[in-house]
Amino acid sequence: MAETVLVVGASGLVGSAAVASLVAGGHRVRGLVRSPEVAEGLAKVGAVPVVGRLGGPGPWAAALDGATSVVDATQAHVPGRRFGVRAAERGAIQRRTMLDALLGEVRARAPPLRSFVALGGLEEYVPTGDAWLDESTPKAAVPRGYSRLSAQVRPRLADAARSDGLPLVTLRMGLIYGSSGWFPAFVDRIRRGRGIVVGPGTNFASLVAASDVGAAIRAAVEVAPVGEEFLVVDDRPVRQTEWLASLADAVGAERPHRSVPRWLASLVGGTVNVETFASSRRARNRAMKERLGVPLRFPTHEAGFRAALSSEPQVPAA
Repeated sequence: MAETVLVVGASGLVGSAAVASLVAGGHRVRGLVRSPEVAEGLAKVGAVPVVGRLGGPGPWAAALDGATSVVDATQAHVPGRRFGVRAAERGAIQRRTMLDALLGEVRARAPPLRSFVALGGLEEYVPTGDAWLDESTPKAAVPRGYSRLSAQVRPRLADAARSDGLPLVTLRMGLIYGSSGWFPAFVDRIRRGRGIVVGPGTNFASLVAASDVGAAIRAAVEVAPVGEEFLVVDDRPVRQTEWLASLADAVGAERPHRSVPRWLASLVGGTVNVETFASSRRARNRAMKERLGVPLRFPTHEAGFRAALSSEPQVPAA
């Protein structure tokens, strides 16, 4: 059955992938973006653009009328290359403010939502080192890495689900790569021979292509049981040195071999970036594949990197 889905933050790496996948699946998609220029691109892929800012009440809220699902793909803006703890704290407040505005309109309009899809990261779980991580892993008391941005969001969503019956479905994603976000600038550093290994480089990373995240979001809208969460990662977690070497090979550059201590990397790139790239997250995707039926287009990072670095479109099949 076709859903009417409002994707909030539709111009970002994850939001645009969600829009593409949902449209390909035959759903009616409305995408909230900040500028008319971006809105034109949404219209070209078959979505209905809504221009506005999720900072408080406004005309954008009318996009909730008749919606059966909401995908919250909003992202806090963190300027600059150095991503430290204070910047993450400011971003977390910004992210909370946007969520409060969205939840306020959902409550006020009481649309018959079937699902509210929220997104998070693997750093919200306690560290497991080389051991496997899955949906049963306990949550960390203090999120690390990019999940610091959602530190104030998680309790608000839980409260809305408990008090207001918000039909919450949560996807916690691995390190997402694609045509925007952190990946293009990172690739440029590798090409210029400026790639480094943070720490010993033996930590596991669970990566996932943006288009496969879009497919998981579509599956969450279509079939996910309310109240559950799923890890969204590819089939094979890899150590930091391995995926860095694969990326260098893909662009024809020298493999990064210079190891930099975590404390020094934090001074240059910020604590949050180091926590994300140097922590060990060896995640299973069994629930995503078996219970959501998500078909990974890029089950390993090698094929995904090649597609992301080429002009090959990463739009999932219908």
